[in-house]
Amino acid sequence: MSWDWNMNGRLKTFTAKAAATAMATLLFTTQVPGLTGSASAAQAGTGSVNEAVSGENDQLDVTSNDVPEGAKISSRQAAENILKLFPLLKKATISSANFDVSNSYPPPDYKVWDIGFQIVQGNHSMGFSANVHAGTGEVLSVHLPSELVESQLSSGSDVQFTKEEAEKTAMELLHQAIPELQEGQYVPLGDTVSPAEQQALFGRNEYQFVYNLKHDGVVSDAETVYITVDERGQATSYSRSTISAKYPSSKPKASEEQARQVFEDGFDVELAYISKEQWSSRQGQKYVLGYLPKGDSMGPINANTLDRIDVMTGKAVDKSSSQQNKKVTGNGPAFVAASGQRLNVQQAVERVAANFDIPKDYKLEHSQLTKGYYGNANSQVWSLSWSNRNANISYMFMRDISAQVDAVTGQVYSYNLMQRVGPEMGQEKPSQEKEKKTVTSTQAEKLAMNTIIAAVPQAKEQYQLARMIEADDARTFVFQRYLNGILVQDDTAQVQVRNNGDITEFYTRLAASPEQLPADITPAISYEKAKELYLKKYTLTLNYARYGGFGLGTSEPVPVGVNLAYVPVSGKKSLYNLNELLDANTGQWFFMYGLDHAASQIEPTDTAGHIAESALRNMTKHKVLIADEQGRVFPDRVITRGDWFNYLARAINPNMDMYYNSESNEKLFADVTIESPDYKAVKVLIDQRWIGGADPEKQLKLEEEMTREELAVFLMRILRYEKLAGFYMQPSDLPNIADAGAINNKGAVSLSLKLGLLPSIEGRFMPARKVTVAEASQVLERLAKLQGKTDTFMTGSRLY
Repeated sequence: MSWDWNMNGRLKTFTAKAAATAMATLLFTTQVPGLTGSASAAQAGTGSVNEAVSGENDQLDVTSNDVPEGAKISSRQAAENILKLFPLLKKATISSANFDVSNSYPPPDYKVWDIGFQIVQGNHSMGFSANVHAGTGEVLSVHLPSELVESQLSSGSDVQFTKEEAEKTAMELLHQAIPELQEGQYVPLGDTVSPAEQQALFGRNEYQFVYNLKHDGVVSDAETVYITVDERGQATSYSRSTISAKYPSSKPKASEEQARQVFEDGFDVELAYISKEQWSSRQGQKYVLGYLPKGDSMGPINANTLDRIDVMTGKAVDKSSSQQNKKVTGNGPAFVAASGQRLNVQQAVERVAANFDIPKDYKLEHSQLTKGYYGNANSQVWSLSWSNRNANISYMFMRDISAQVDAVTGQVYSYNLMQRVGPEMGQEKPSQEKEKKTVTSTQAEKLAMNTIIAAVPQAKEQYQLARMIEADDARTFVFQRYLNGILVQDDTAQVQVRNNGDITEFYTRLAASPEQLPADITPAISYEKAKELYLKKYTLTLNYARYGGFGLGTSEPVPVGVNLAYVPVSGKKSLYNLNELLDANTGQWFFMYGLDHAASQIEPTDTAGHIAESALRNMTKHKVLIADEQGRVFPDRVITRGDWFNYLARAINPNMDMYYNSESNEKLFADVTIESPDYKAVKVLIDQRWIGGADPEKQLKLEEEMTREELAVFLMRILRYEKLAGFYMQPSDLPNIADAGAINNKGAVSLSLKLGLLPSIEGRFMPARKVTVAEASQVLERLAKLQGKTDTFMTGSRLY
């Protein structure tokens, strides 16, 4: 099992703060080619700030020309650099300027100016901030709020940039932000950073572009630029990750051929149960058999020593201390589930106290019963927290304990003794800690194993010790779950043991249930073939591989740095190619965090020559329509109300299946429970306010076929014209419509006709005629073209 492929993200790692990098935070930034510092950072401007930004707002009063110790530029220079890059921010007010205040832990290895902005509109105000490197003056992150962007756009603008046109804007911004950047000093990755993403039919779309910079001609994953440009050509965000650590020489002592031999000799694969829907709703999630790299197979190889590098510490992997596939042993009592009655809060507390330390001076401060936990959406969980308000240090920096307990089985899902960061934290040590002696690695391992035996069901039968990570004052043991002798991806348990023997963190993720796993566990692709396919797919490239920036226990974070290394990369041009896994039955590659929509897009096969061919293909392009395996969308099939709801939900969020995850199992309507295939779509439309609020006593009757008149009424709900439609209820409001007398909702039909959403058919509206897939596709396409041209529908970033 590989730490880098299966770790659950419990490490506290520093990542870029901008919203554009949210996807990168979830994925494996530590192993992939990134950017470099060959181009020196943009320097602060030399002109007068007042000249650059002066105006009636006089917004730079909170900044000054003072250069604090540790900085090379002032807050005023920092603000000027932001405004040069994003002049639109002159419309906002600068509200604060903070030096060396980091919102992330561990903090970066350089000083930062955090410049706060505020937008005031009547009684409403909104604040946001941008960051500038205090040493180089380079802008590090800016994210324009949609309200500011939309306020500058002309109403009803039809201008829409293609991806290629948007990339020109991104390139201009890149060179403006880093003026000394030359061609050949960066690698553009287009918008492939998020292969699972799909642009929505509705709403304001954005393109994200990623650039890896080079240092001395070698790509580095320590520095990356993310730029977002909306479909109207406005750059909306810029984010730059960087480090201050010194780069080693770019000249490798070992050849690529030597590194390849090391890579092949140490490469191995393992059969696993893998979910292709990891970000989708947990309910009904299915697993497939797949192969993934084992152990440190995908780790970077030091280009000078040919050692495999630990991506957390930057040091050579210590093979002698490898803990892979070590059986769980111990003499502690095994987990026993509770009686089946729901536990009260005191019983939940006792479950935690039976396995973990809660000092006497800690008091229960909070308890809440919530629904849902990982694979079991029907479970109930107690969320508990304790605090020591009698601590000698400030309450802001006190030590807190939190835990989650299954309210029925009594299983403890997590326990965490949080270490607050503060100047006095080092003096705050409970008395019992000082009395304990340092435990050995063997003793710590025994403690970890006994902990999961007592806290995790069938720990001895289903778990193996996969890895031990050692920090200055703590060891973290990661256990991997196996079912039927096959690894279950992402099902892990983790125990952190401090050197004094205290357990400070316990975490388990148990998502897969036996009924979700494939019945046939014999793969069509053999182990040998899988290994061959992986080795054929991956090549080595010379890169600077980032390491560090992690905090374990109470020790100081591992310093950030880079090694010159040979890194495995696939032919897929993506930062996250290491997320590609091999299906053990089909032999096809798929992305761990969702399908590659470009590769998996099935072209419709039954639309050629259809009168609605263009609209049908547009709907499949945007994943509003999902073709079957033969590429059929059945254009002339009559749709149900449930079909229409799903089309609308996917028009808003084509990645609904991947991301839309309800944390509850509430019954939305009498005929829409969490087991319903339409549950997610209905939830989306409730949130969108396109249908009324949930009502468990009411039926939606989603199986009923939809008529043209019903569709017209629903369109008025979307447009917020329901009351307006009530004024047009006379036959005269439908001139030239021969069957006006047969229409009950004349206003809805009249407005649908006037807006061109539902045109008449040979002078008649045909209110009772059933809607087909083709007609629904045409209506959705017309509706999409209407966005931004009405007062209520899809104006700005809001869809309502």
